[in-house]
Amino acid sequence: MSTSPETTAAAPDAAQVPKVFVGNLPYKTNDEQLKAFFSDVGEVVEVRVIMRGTRSMGYGFVSFADLATVNKAVAAKDQAELEGRPLKVEVAQPPSKEAGEEGSAKASRRRQARRKADKKEATQETKEAKAAEKPAKQSGAENSGEEAKSAKSGSGRRANGRRQRRFPKKDANPDSAATESPSAEPKGESKSAGKAAARAAAKAAARASAKPSDTVIYVGNLPYSTTDEELSKLFSDFSISSAHVVVAKKTNRHKGYGFVTLANAAEQLKVIERFSNNPIVVSERILNISPALSEYPVSTDQASEGEATA
Repeated sequence: MSTSPETTAAAPDAAQVPKVFVGNLPYKTNDEQLKAFFSDVGEVVEVRVIMRGTRSMGYGFVSFADLATVNKAVAAKDQAELEGRPLKVEVAQPPSKEAGEEGSAKASRRRQARRKADKKEATQETKEAKAAEKPAKQSGAENSGEEAKSAKSGSGRRANGRRQRRFPKKDANPDSAATESPSAEPKGESKSAGKAAARAAAKAAARASAKPSDTVIYVGNLPYSTTDEELSKLFSDFSISSAHVVVAKKTNRHKGYGFVTLANAAEQLKVIERFSNNPIVVSERILNISPALSEYPVSTDQASEGEATA
């Protein structure tokens, strides 16, 4: 008696699940709020607002049970307002074959690049903290030396059964001794440490208060040989106002990132939508593309010490 082999249904590919791309989202919108917004269209299978760390990227994806519901969602919700912002809703395009084959490798390289950037930033902050502590340590060492000398001079022991008398040196100046402070910090080092601490505080405050721009995108992990013209050509399919890489003012060294200003918010959404599934690779480097955290990006002649964030 023959038995037919059991068959199991293959799980649907996530890239083939019918879904819509939703752009121009308010940055405080979460998954539950987006799901509620599309619930009147049909059965919502999955909702995902794209995040970078704790910040929303301003777009997301909503999956439905079938393509008919997807088309219905596009017709009903495109340009509909959510908290005063007109949404851009369209059928989500699956990633290309090349992106699917190289996705895991690219993701791995992207994680490595981010880890290197985080490690570099942590190292810089550690150096600044040590620079701030150095004057205090030197001051403490000087105090310890003076105390040791004082203890040694004040503990005169008996020699040959008699206590030794210690007289002040003839050239001692009591006025200068009274006014001289052993704990005074070197002016140069104290000033340098103060500047480093001020820069670190300003950087933290700028990051905390910055909001993503609607027209400017940050392009990170650029090859150090990239020019303004080459950066502009990477986005030639879009309507852009300007593109520039950031260099240090004093040394004119390439900082490894740049900014591209799009003609309007709709063009910025097109850039984010395309390269979220199909990252740009230049000289085997995966570029990091996201909305810039400033309406006015740092220009080439202003980037002497500060770092732009994305």
